[in-house]
Amino acid sequence: MDLAQAALLGILQGIAEWLPISSSGQAMLAMVNLLGVDALSALDVAFFLHLGSLLAVLVYFRRDIKDMLLSATSRSAGSRERGTLIFLIYSTLATGVVGVPLYFMARESFATLGEGVNLIIGFALLATALLLHFSPATGTKGVESAMRRDMLIAGIAQAIAVVPGISRSGITVAALLMLRFRSEEALRLSFLMAIPAIAGVNLLSALAGGFETLSLEVLTAGFASSFVASLVGIRFLLGAARKLRFEYFCAFFGALAVLAGVLAVV
Repeated sequence: MDLAQAALLGILQGIAEWLPISSSGQAMLAMVNLLGVDALSALDVAFFLHLGSLLAVLVYFRRDIKDMLLSATSRSAGSRERGTLIFLIYSTLATGVVGVPLYFMARESFATLGEGVNLIIGFALLATALLLHFSPATGTKGVESAMRRDMLIAGIAQAIAVVPGISRSGITVAALLMLRFRSEEALRLSFLMAIPAIAGVNLLSALAGGFETLSLEVLTAGFASSFVASLVGIRFLLGAARKLRFEYFCAFFGALAVLAGVLAVV
């Protein structure tokens, strides 16, 4: 993979991250089918590109994050800030307990799948399309009234998104909407939940030696382009994510991926 390819993948990640279409699934499909990258390396790169989006989240939500962290030590902090902090603690614990075993299962599977990766991602995208289609429009609940059950369910939903093709934002927002959260609150919590999740999965990838085959220049190009695209995308695409029917996008690319996988194994 050269610098230009890494930069283009970073742009794809930065745009797709804020839409419920599985940025990791789209990036892996591009790497496996267009660049000839093996499935396991593509999995590691897809996760690494999320670090640019992580930095964009930290910049965009810096005030929310500051208020949330201060709420841990301030008695005068509002219930919204303290509620958000508690929500992230419990949801992150649930993501870790369920997601870490799933992560290592995914690594083991993608190491031997070969062309079959298209089938896995394709069916996961089709599942995401169904989830988006049947999600309720909005609810009435805010983070102040969130129950511990809500936090754990949201965390488990996020853990499932370690499988490329399952949209992290799509499945967490859908889970929160089904728990009757307001749509804007579901989006805010989903993006804040991404901070520890992205950091954690990249730590696991680094410990597993997932980045050793890529040069520092390639990683830097992918990270920088992902950050810039994410920072632009988070401002302009969040509105589109609430209005457009992205289940059709997931269904289309999922069907293409399944077809490619079937043709490869026939």
